[in-house]
Amino acid sequence: MTRNSTDGTRTLELRRVVVTGLGAVTSLAPTATESWERILRGESGLKRVEGLDPEQNPCLVRGDVDDATLTNRFLDSKTLRNTSRFSRMAIEAAGEALADAGLIDAAAEPTGELTDGGAVIGTCVGGAHDDLLAAYATYQTRGPGRVPPHLHVMFPLNLAAYTIQSRFGMMGPSNTVNTACATGTQAIGEAFHQVRYGHAPFMVAGAAESDSHPMFLASFAVMKALATDSNDDPPAASRPFDKSRAGFVLGEGAGIVILEELEHARARGARIYAEVLGFASSNDAYHPIAPRPDGTGSARAVKAALADAGVDAAEVGHVQAHAASTPAGDPAEANAIKLVYGDRAGTIPVTSLKGAIGHCMGAAGAIESVMAIRALHEQIIPPTRNYTTPDEAIGLDIVAGEARPVSFDVMTKHSFGLGGQNACLVFGKAPE
Repeated sequence: MTRNSTDGTRTLELRRVVVTGLGAVTSLAPTATESWERILRGESGLKRVEGLDPEQNPCLVRGDVDDATLTNRFLDSKTLRNTSRFSRMAIEAAGEALADAGLIDAAAEPTGELTDGGAVIGTCVGGAHDDLLAAYATYQTRGPGRVPPHLHVMFPLNLAAYTIQSRFGMMGPSNTVNTACATGTQAIGEAFHQVRYGHAPFMVAGAAESDSHPMFLASFAVMKALATDSNDDPPAASRPFDKSRAGFVLGEGAGIVILEELEHARARGARIYAEVLGFASSNDAYHPIAPRPDGTGSARAVKAALADAGVDAAEVGHVQAHAASTPAGDPAEANAIKLVYGDRAGTIPVTSLKGAIGHCMGAAGAIESVMAIRALHEQIIPPTRNYTTPDEAIGLDIVAGEARPVSFDVMTKHSFGLGGQNACLVFGKAPE
């Protein structure tokens, strides 16, 4: 594919980019396949958190990753001790994705040359709560000489990308994305462009979030952003698009995709899940917390992503929404969908996964993209958990109750976040 430059004197060679590997760690399961199967069945990873004082914590529900399920397959014991929890989840998902793509073998050794590969990994908080707060407590009580010597190679946000690239010997492009709840989707989009423009033959892309620290929960509770009406029924707490929605529920985990240049993938006989067709981002420029109600900011990202893909809105057969189950956010996203698709908006199947796994913050878009790619590959859309009462302010075809088999060739995946961040990916069926 070639594209003319603006001055008309040069052409730019654009590579086709495909997805060849998937990995995930979620509150439902420690792998992408297990997580997908449970999401497809409509199961929930949301649980009541033990040990939180209900007098001090109005929301007692989270979608936490069970550390006992993490196999820690890819780091030696010494490295593991000095690796932050968010990076450990990232490398578990990355190793799964690399193995799924056939780029490493069962012993986690490369099956070919990985040096030119790169990584774009996102996170919102990195190890700020897990590592930095604990070190600060030590600093206050025991003095500066007792601060952990490995602190500055644990909590910084870029250490997840480093951990992956160091472990697998990838010396190509490297970046870390932090754009609030749009992070995971944007990380995949930025990596997509690295491959598309010929900077790397493949990229490890996605995001990880470790946010189970009580202070992180408290910071959203005081904003009154969390659902507080389901402490005794955790699986019912997150209700995307439903008329009864009352706030979001925190989740955590990691999602990783392997993006590969099409001919590179074909040359090694790789299985291809889907093609990445386009990506774009935008900003609402409206409010640090609230979305622009009319949806114009997020619609701008969706329209730009479709333009980047060279895809007409009429070709889109499925929308995987951000839909975090907030009173203001879900209608704003519905308005954006209507702005993009016009009269078709009410007939396009739409789903949100946050009723099953919660809002995984920076990792949300990455985990959800893994599942979007599975949906496209298998031609089945998972249900929006807890959607039982339609809201006239939404007015969309929300997939609910059970998974829906649908034939579609192109889909969009949205993510929106604090600070007006908007991001959209366009996925297409795997090339013949």
